[in-house]
Amino acid sequence: MLTTAPSGPAQSQSSLSREQIEAAIAKLVPMERVMIRLLMLQYLNPTHDDVSFMAQERAEPQMKAGTKLRGFPMNADGTPILPKEWIAAIELKVNQYATQVREHRRRLDLQIDFINDYLGDLQRETEAIESLLTTDCGCATEALEELRSQARQALISYALRKLAVRAEKEALEEDAYLKERLGLEYQAHLRRRDRFKKRLEQIAQERQVSVFSSLSDEHLATIWGIAKAPIMNRRVKAIQKYLNALASVLNSQFAGGEFAAAVNAGLGSRMPGGSKNEGIGTKYLEAKEDLWSKTLLALPPAPLPNEPKPCEHDGAGKVLIGKLRSLATYVMGEEDEAKLWIRTIQCLPCLVRLRTMQQEVAELGESSETVLQRVRARTAMPRKETTEVPGTTPEKTDADSVAHLEELLRPFIGTDILPEGSARW
Repeated sequence: MLTTAPSGPAQSQSSLSREQIEAAIAKLVPMERVMIRLLMLQYLNPTHDDVSFMAQERAEPQMKAGTKLRGFPMNADGTPILPKEWIAAIELKVNQYATQVREHRRRLDLQIDFINDYLGDLQRETEAIESLLTTDCGCATEALEELRSQARQALISYALRKLAVRAEKEALEEDAYLKERLGLEYQAHLRRRDRFKKRLEQIAQERQVSVFSSLSDEHLATIWGIAKAPIMNRRVKAIQKYLNALASVLNSQFAGGEFAAAVNAGLGSRMPGGSKNEGIGTKYLEAKEDLWSKTLLALPPAPLPNEPKPCEHDGAGKVLIGKLRSLATYVMGEEDEAKLWIRTIQCLPCLVRLRTMQQEVAELGESSETVLQRVRARTAMPRKETTEVPGTTPEKTDADSVAHLEELLRPFIGTDILPEGSARW
């Protein structure tokens, strides 16, 4: 039994192919084909015929769902020529919900990829700090163990501010500063590791739910443009017919237990108290050896109907880029990191930019010595700027002095030249 689904296109551990899945869907009647593609909206795009079929069943005042259309011109194949606004209304809803479910899946995939690489690079930095504490600062194994045991309770932000004040006042030697600074950095990295491991576990669980869940009946009815009542019955029939058709394509015998598993997966299990309108299950699901689960594992996520617009967080300029870079390079404080992470995971463009920055750094192929040098530079004791020796600066001319004086007095004397004889106030 599978318990996790790996990310990316390599997730397909099923023996099914896309051609076999499409062949099984092609054997269904139009209503069943529409339902299956809507249930797999994360992976499949409804065709133009699917949209036309849904448009025929719109609840309009002059017609009822399921009745024959009268008064509409017919195509050569006998299908009615529907008003363009009916088709456009269905297409709008399909694109809207396809964007939602696919953006959600893409955000989860980006988070998992980012955190996996983040934890790997963080481990290298942690090992570099341990090496510096052992070699440069002379810390014994017991001292490192004590730092690890106290990492959770340590007041790192306060200790860093206090250490900076002492360094500015030159109240401690450089060796003492380096040892204390590396110790705080070491504890901060250990806490980062624990935080991101918990985040990875939660995101992996949410992604598993996303892979095997479908839109709720409320959302399906909204897309289809019909009442919610017939959706459940159509869902069950469509899944059963699809599994029978897929078993026929595979020349295998269909087991009754597989149908129950498929219906439950199609409904999307929810935890007690969960919103019925979430459109996605909220309970951890396991991939089982049934045809429905194999189908979902065999299909890669479909592309977004429309690319997301650039975000406007922090002006979406250098400020945001600097914050994301600080997050990716382990220099951001815990409070700022928590705030930025919550906002970033809700914005697909921000996640894409964060992942791109991380990959750019990874492409450099840093060696262990490079990591050590970076940690040394980040934790080195700050130096005060040297004062200039008197007499080394060029003497200012009278014109420079006047210009400087005018610049200082400009807020008080103004910049406009007043006409002769006019009053200044």
